[in-house]
Amino acid sequence: MKKITKIEYQKKNKERFNIYIDDEYGFAVDISILIKYSLKKGMELDDALIDEILLSEEEISVYNYGISVLSRYFKSEYELRLKMKNKGFNPQLIDNAISILKEHKYLDDERYCEMFINDKINISKHGVRKIKEALYYKGIDKEIIEEKIKCISAESEEERALLLGEKKLLNIKENDNRKKMSKLSNYLLGKGFEYETVNRALRKLLNADNDFY
Repeated sequence: MKKITKIEYQKKNKERFNIYIDDEYGFAVDISILIKYSLKKGMELDDALIDEILLSEEEISVYNYGISVLSRYFKSEYELRLKMKNKGFNPQLIDNAISILKEHKYLDDERYCEMFINDKINISKHGVRKIKEALYYKGIDKEIIEEKIKCISAESEEERALLLGEKKLLNIKENDNRKKMSKLSNYLLGKGFEYETVNRALRKLLNADNDFY
């Protein structure tokens, strides 16, 4: 049996404690683990209990890492899993932490999708195609994307393309109408608008009767 000979809180984090076993540093634990196992000076520990404590400590570390990441940035489940994996956490403990985070609604791909779409529409001014591609890349389920993207109507998409096109047109120093059309269409396509939307916007902006695609 081994004995806890000293417990001290960490200077940089008062919610973490260093545990000394037989007068030597053994391991560090979160305050929740200290309470859960009633760790105190003079307590005797066998190897099996130490292994259990360390596993619980790793489990809370994975969860706390998830909370830390989500408190700074909104992340999809896929993105958070990838960050946890890159930190070298146990896959099973990652699954456990993800389940708890989802249960408490700290991790919610549907809400993330809604916020991402709103951000890209109002701030980045991206079109539907680019938004969908970005969400696929972030690992959002296809069904969620298709459902949430319905909030963008064809009319509002065309209106945004027109507004962006009008601003861009003012900065295109080109007399040749074809070259002007080409630069404008490439710009709008690059922003992620569909060909049909770009075509309608160009026709209105350049007062043209013919389709460009």
